[in-house]
Amino acid sequence: MSALEVDQSGEIGHVHHSKRQVLLDFMNHLKSNGYLKFSYPMPNQERGEGWMMFLYEPLSDELIKNFEA
Repeated sequence: MSALEVDQSGEIGHVHHSKRQVLLDFMNHLKSNGYLKFSYPMPNQERGEGWMMFLYEPLSDELIKNFEA
């Protein structure tokens, strides 16, 4: 998994990536754009590999596209 994977199909969204640092960078990107409703990255227990974080409010497509890992 090399690309940031954002899934907002459910009530609580989630973001996945194989590297924790990418999610930390994404978290900082969200903070710098005034978005503060997310969890800290954690190991992805469901998939057994990689990292994930929760999103507690929807993100705009533009905010996601503007992130450069």
